[in-house]
Amino acid sequence: MALFYPEGTAVQVLDRTEQTEPTVQEIMSGQGQQEKTILIVEDDEDLGTLILEALQQESFYTGIHYRTLLAIDGMEALGILEETFPDLFLLDYYLPRINGLDLYDRMHAIETLSQVPTIFMSANPPLKELRKRNLLSIRKPFNLRELLDTIEQALAEQKKEKD
Repeated sequence: MALFYPEGTAVQVLDRTEQTEPTVQEIMSGQGQQEKTILIVEDDEDLGTLILEALQQESFYTGIHYRTLLAIDGMEALGILEETFPDLFLLDYYLPRINGLDLYDRMHAIETLSQVPTIFMSANPPLKELRKRNLLSIRKPFNLRELLDTIEQALAEQKKEKD
């Protein structure tokens, strides 16, 4: 089943029926819960909201609580960074006022944010520029499971680097 959004963006609905649900005791005790903050910068608010909701549902299955923040443009994202330190950036490339690549460069010029992993989402990503910066990207329209797996992979690699 797929959900369709304006401008032809299609996203597959996540199916997690193969996963076992945590027990009530695990949920109530917060057992094994880690928290990861993800800043999503996406000008399509419907798509951004869908990603937020998918990550919140994913929290239920992974034991990682995703604290998700949504900005609709790069300038709003920079404002959020004055108060929050994300564990991951999920950026659209085509944004109003400042494109995703320029936003990435600004964010990673800040010393405390220079090691934060970033995933780009775009129908036409600037592959040459992304390769130069060694960045992950996912093409729109994307499979939601693929996006969530890419997020989990980026966070796992970040954890390995810190350990």
